[in-house]
Amino acid sequence: MVSIAVSHLCLGIALVLLALSKTPLRAPAVVWPFGGFLAWTALSAAVSGDAAAALPQFKKFFVFAVLIVAFSLFRTIDQARRLSEAWFACAVAAALWSIVQFVQKWSAARRASVDFLIFYTPDRITGFFSHWMTFSQALLLVFLLLVSYLLFSSSGQRGRSVWLGCAIVCAVALGMSWTRSVWIALVVTGGYLCWHWHRKLLLAIPVLIAVIYVTAPGAGRQRLESIVHPDATEPRLIMWATGARMIAAYPWFGVGPEQVGPRFREFLTADVGTLPDAYYGHLHNIYVHYAAERGIPAVVFLLWFFVKLLWDHTRALRLLPPSGRDDRRFVLHGVIAATLGVMVVGCFDVTLGDSEVLGIYLALVALGYRAVEGVGLRAGGVVAVGSTSQ
Repeated sequence: MVSIAVSHLCLGIALVLLALSKTPLRAPAVVWPFGGFLAWTALSAAVSGDAAAALPQFKKFFVFAVLIVAFSLFRTIDQARRLSEAWFACAVAAALWSIVQFVQKWSAARRASVDFLIFYTPDRITGFFSHWMTFSQALLLVFLLLVSYLLFSSSGQRGRSVWLGCAIVCAVALGMSWTRSVWIALVVTGGYLCWHWHRKLLLAIPVLIAVIYVTAPGAGRQRLESIVHPDATEPRLIMWATGARMIAAYPWFGVGPEQVGPRFREFLTADVGTLPDAYYGHLHNIYVHYAAERGIPAVVFLLWFFVKLLWDHTRALRLLPPSGRDDRRFVLHGVIAATLGVMVVGCFDVTLGDSEVLGIYLALVALGYRAVEGVGLRAGGVVAVGSTSQ
C-alpha cells in the first residue's frame, strides 16, 4: 500500500529467511490453478516466436511467492487480524493523501478556469501509487476487508468508532478516484456483504445510488452518466472486438505475453477508422485479454481459481455458527468480497496485471485459506518440505 519496491525487497528477504529456517513452505490448494496459469503463460511465450518480449511477465512470477510466504507464516486468525489492521492503517494513510491530491487538483482546475471533468479525468488521484487505477483497485480490496471486519469480526468491536472513521475516509477516496469499474464493484460487493449481514439493507442500495447521483456536483454526475454513455464505452467495445479476433486466430496460446499492444492494429476490423482516445496496450478486460494474449486455457485456469476459492470459502462459512461475530467469519467474507471485486473490475480492466494489486490479493487469499483451515477444512498441502522444526 506504500511502496512496491520495499514490498518486493521484504518478500525476497522473507523467502531467504524461510529457506534458512527450514520451515516447510505451504500453499493453499488454489496453488494448482494458479500454477497452471503460470505454466500456460510460459508455454504461450515459448510458442509466440518472441519469448524475450514476455520478460516483464516472467519477472512478475516473483509476486506469486506472496501466496506461499503469507500462507506459511500467518498461521492463526489472530495473526491474520493483526495483519489486516496494519493494512487498514496503511490504506487510510494512502486515502488521506489522495484526498489532499484531489483538493489540489480541484484548486488547480479553478485557477486555470478549466472544466473539472476535462482537467481531472486524465490525471486523477493516486495515493502512494503511480496510477489511479492501481490505487483505486488496491484500496478497494482493503476497504472490503475493512467493511467485513466492521460487520462480522468479534475483535472489530474494540475501537469500532476508529475503524468506522477509517472506512469512511477510504470510501471518500474511492469516490474521488472516479474509477467507474471500482464503483460498479462496490455496488456488487456491497450487495453481497449486506445480504450476509442484514438483508433488508439491500433495499437501501438503490436509494443510496439515487441520493449520490442527485447530490453529486455536475462533474461527478457526468462521470456517473458516462458509465452507460456510448462515447465512453466505444473504445472498450473496439478493444473487445479486436481481442475476439485475436482469440479466433490464436485460441490455444494467444498472440503471446506482452504482444497484444504491439499487434493490436493487425486485428482491427475494417470498419474502424480513427481510434477513439484511449489506452490500447491491453484490452481492458481480464478475461478477453488473457484469452487473446495467452490462449483460452489460461482463462480456464483463472476461472478455476476463482470458482474454487469461492466454493471453499462459502463451504467454510456454512460450518461456522449461523450467527454471531467471529474473526474467521470476517476473513472469509472479506476474501469472498475481494474476489468478487476483482472479478467485476476485471470485466473493465486487467485487474491483476499490477503487481501491487496482485500482491495484496494473493496475501488476502492466503489469509482466507487459513480461515478455511480454522473451521476444519483442508486448505492446502506442503509445497516444499524442509526440517519440521518451526
